[in-house]
Amino acid sequence: MRSLRLLLVLPLLTMLGGVPTADAAPKASKGASAKETPLPKIEATGIAEFDSVFMKAKTIHDTLDVEDTNLKEARKQVALALGVAEDAPLKTAFDDLKTKANGKLKVALKGKMPRLEATDAVPENVQAGIDAVNKLLDVSEHMIDAGVELVPQAKELATACAGFPAKLTTMGLDPMKLMESSKKVGNNVKATGATPDRVDRLVKTSEGVFTDVKGSFGE
Repeated sequence: MRSLRLLLVLPLLTMLGGVPTADAAPKASKGASAKETPLPKIEATGIAEFDSVFMKAKTIHDTLDVEDTNLKEARKQVALALGVAEDAPLKTAFDDLKTKANGKLKVALKGKMPRLEATDAVPENVQAGIDAVNKLLDVSEHMIDAGVELVPQAKELATACAGFPAKLTTMGLDPMKLMESSKKVGNNVKATGATPDRVDRLVKTSEGVFTDVKGSFGE
């Protein structure tokens, strides 16, 4: 049994040694156009010490999934309201709205963030465009606010799980249990380690919406 355990653990050490840590996780390019690399789904490992970290990271990923879906849907509604291609750059949609409004738009602060307003009566399609853009700004502001809380949490969790793969091999687990747990732990570490970068990308995407509004409407 001891020799069997050794034969199983040695390849596991090699496999787990290649799992990305928080510092080694691949970095995506910055900015609103960055493509998000699909990450493994975080799942419970049955190891309480590990799951206390992984399940918190899963909660953040679930939140980011909702925020990402809301951003994509809000962008889609802007395109639909203005009759432009769904994959057109936001600036294209905003410039189209500006043209259709014929100078009857202004940017006004709502709290700390800008929103669009009509300065005079406008056609229904223009008002629909204004409402859709403001909805997108609402969703973007929500993600930016969420990022303030999520960034430090994500960094803390990424750091906390970095040593889990190596620690797994010192727990005296049955060889079969070790084999079963290693893949989950490796996938979870990869996803958790990438959490700070994922939060950063969505925050920057949201900030890019405000940048495009300011660029298109002269603020």
